[in-house]
Amino acid sequence: MKILYAIQTQGNGHLSRAQKLIPEFIKKARVDILTSGPSNNFPTYKTPIKHYKGFKFFTSKSGSINWIKTIFYNNYFQFLVDIFNSPVKNYDLVVSDYEPISAWACILRGVKCVALSNQYVLNSKNVPKPKRYSKIVLSAINLFCPSKVGYGYHYRPYNKNILDPIIRDRIREINTSTSNEILIYLPTYSINNILNIIKEIPVKMKWTIFTNESNSDYNLEGISINSISDDLFTKKIASCYGIICAGGFSLTSEAIFLGKPMLVVPVKAQIEQQFNAAALEKEGIQILKEFSLNYIDKIKEWINSPTVLHINYKDNSGEIVKKILTTNK
Repeated sequence: MKILYAIQTQGNGHLSRAQKLIPEFIKKARVDILTSGPSNNFPTYKTPIKHYKGFKFFTSKSGSINWIKTIFYNNYFQFLVDIFNSPVKNYDLVVSDYEPISAWACILRGVKCVALSNQYVLNSKNVPKPKRYSKIVLSAINLFCPSKVGYGYHYRPYNKNILDPIIRDRIREINTSTSNEILIYLPTYSINNILNIIKEIPVKMKWTIFTNESNSDYNLEGISINSISDDLFTKKIASCYGIICAGGFSLTSEAIFLGKPMLVVPVKAQIEQQFNAAALEKEGIQILKEFSLNYIDKIKEWINSPTVLHINYKDNSGEIVKKILTTNK
């Protein structure tokens, strides 16, 4: 059996899932890899990799999608050329983790494609939804990467097409502890913005901020400010008291697996994060509309009495591959 595994490289979640699933697919079939989006150092598996520039979502400083840039700065002609040149006809099955070129090529050529992404199940049965969201944006998300068959990931198995989160091996293997350190990772907020807020919170806690704004690590008035480092970030997650973070699926899933308290601040206008927040709130996780001085009391309340959600997600990568192959022969 020949399989094309297609990955959207804009987002760490797609890449980390692929690194768990591709070796499992290789055990069962001949696998080629297609990637689209920002160039990346994707690990090799002695199997061909075809990379396309693809379609890029531009974001604003607030972290929401900048629709003006997204609409006008993409090369639609090249995108269409890539769709028609995509070699999907050469495969028995295409697996697409929110990768649009392969998905559209399969639709146009009648090739079997299985979607495998968080986005696929946002609007499916029993999935918690925010009180207000744009159905137009949700439709656009589905239209961007269409598929008639698929599975998605979520915190709970709300229906039969939902799978448990895929947790990285290094998170599974790390030893946990609890310090007096609160980890903050809010990439859409500036360091100064975050500092102005936490300085108003008189608690005996150590604050550690991770940010894209700096290429080096330093201390400022007792607050640790760190550049993004996967090794350090993973160690800090495992040992911290709690995490203040956005509503991205991968980080929140890992926090749940480790049993770490979370205060979640979903990025405005990122519909997937709004859906994630709705599901987390249903589990009792504290959600903030924004990280600002208006919510100081809520932040203090969370520090003094955080909700802990601990789910020991099993390593299901082999089962996922088996399910896809047995139901899509």
